Amino acid sequence: MDKPPVNNAFTLMEALLTLLIISLLTLISLKPSISCLEYFSRKMAAYSVLTQEKAFIAKENKDVRIEKDRAYFADIEFQYPPSIVCTPFAFHYNAKGNISQAHTIQCTDKDRTIHLIYQLGSGRVRIE
Repeated sequence: MDKPPVNNAFTLMEALLTLLIISLLTLISLKPSISCLEYFSRKMAAYSVLTQEKAFIAKENKDVRIEKDRAYFADIEFQYPPSIVCTPFAFHYNAKGNISQAHTIQCTDKDRTIHLIYQLGSGRVRIE
């Protein structure tokens, strides 16, 4: 007499439950992605620090000009992504690396607004 075949496969419910658990673990382990505006603001801050360092090293004033669609950091032109607009502002870093005037620059895209805050004296920039 023949034995009935043994079914060693997963059931559909077991397979779906396994996929659900794997999907949830994957979602939990992923880092949140950085938005375009956050990346942009970090790049603006980095260019500001670079210009400040150039002014300090060269012992001369370095101008920074922020426009609606682009920024000029001494000899570097930085074109914004099309969706981002910033409030215009101009200042310079002196030979000691200090900023000429403090200001808050507001940059916006369709979803969010980020502020680049330039502190008087040290010329540090922070993002909020």
